[in-house]
Amino acid sequence: MVKEFGKYVNENSLITDTDVILLALSGGIDSVVMMDIFHKHNVKFAIAHCNFNLRLKESDDDESLVKRLASKHKVDIHIKSCDTKSYAKENKISIQEAARELRYAWFDEVCNQNNYTKIAVAHHLDDNIETFFINLSRGSGINGLKGIPILRQNIIRPLMFAKKFEIEEYAIANNLEFREDSSNEDSVYWRNNIRHNLIPQLENILPGFSNSIIKSISNLSDANQLIDSVITEKTSQLFIKQPDGVLKVSLNKLITLNPLNVWVYFLLKQFGFARDVTDSICNAILEGGNTGLRFSSSIVELLIDRKYLLIREVKGKENIIEFEIAKSYKNISHPIKLNFKIHSKGSELKFDSDHSIAYFDLDSLKYPLILRKWRSGNKMKPLGMNGKKLVSDILIDNKVDSFEKDNTYVITSGDKIIWLVGIQSSEEFKVENNTSKILTIEYLK
Repeated sequence: MVKEFGKYVNENSLITDTDVILLALSGGIDSVVMMDIFHKHNVKFAIAHCNFNLRLKESDDDESLVKRLASKHKVDIHIKSCDTKSYAKENKISIQEAARELRYAWFDEVCNQNNYTKIAVAHHLDDNIETFFINLSRGSGINGLKGIPILRQNIIRPLMFAKKFEIEEYAIANNLEFREDSSNEDSVYWRNNIRHNLIPQLENILPGFSNSIIKSISNLSDANQLIDSVITEKTSQLFIKQPDGVLKVSLNKLITLNPLNVWVYFLLKQFGFARDVTDSICNAILEGGNTGLRFSSSIVELLIDRKYLLIREVKGKENIIEFEIAKSYKNISHPIKLNFKIHSKGSELKFDSDHSIAYFDLDSLKYPLILRKWRSGNKMKPLGMNGKKLVSDILIDNKVDSFEKDNTYVITSGDKIIWLVGIQSSEEFKVENNTSKILTIEYLK
């Protein structure tokens, strides 16, 4: 098994000569075998052990064994005691999820503090099979059925070539001391039921079944790689990033993809959307007439606009609501970029029809000017009109999408809007024949 380990690690480029590995050592047979093989291959490593305090004295005995093994191999050891039950309760997650979150967060912390390059965990082929069935029972797609990755970010699984019985034979042959986790026999856990009941029954009915599943997982993993490659290419073709960071996807191009619901799922799952949500998005696109409809994940907000899907990152609310602009200001860069310039009436000022520049009678303005986001119910008198108009109606007339609306600012003088920035200036502050000084404001997108 030592030889097979070396071959597997080299073929998959899991460990280099410069790596210092943080080995996740529970004290169980899998991690103890991994540590022994690391030692025989002269891999530089340290040990990390989480005491989850779930099995009273058993947990403490696990910790004691790990300490002895660290001393035996003369390697650094890091130990953390966790109140796993309290963490699970506070975060409303299962004990297993809590333990996983706690240990991986701590592993990263230890690596950063000690310059360890990778984290090694002792998952093996039987774990892969069990995970396959767990995900299958949850209705997972190909991503969930492709198995446990042998390399993900800084986490490596160098025993993923070995079956459980091979690990057990190695431990016995080398007289290794390890601990048995009594919770592994508890049928309350779905994984244990799969391990002790489902898989043995299937093996009895279909000899060689496990080997077939391992082959299927490998095939699914290959297929997933191909899909990822295709989706990456299609994403680069369809997703256009705007200067403000919003991603734009043409609906006309999107609806040519077939089957649309599958494409939408694979294109949007990277943004945290589950399949039921992407199906709803797909239906909304096909139905039409859903302009302005929004969908949210934990990381982005998606808007169905007239001609596009718009996707933007979810950000926290700004603490500052209003920004004062003094008469002396030449420019500001936050929250938007604006340049200010005062001109004499007799200067060679050329008026531009570009809405990114606005012109005002300086003497009619009251300072400080206020820059803020527009609000529902705001009104202004648009240039060239006699009466006032709702800002919301002006935005609609200019076909401003909902994301742009959320990021649209106004500049006010006193209690009046002088400029809906980049869109419409006010009739009340326009340059007249008797204007002596002109203020120009340029909006730099």
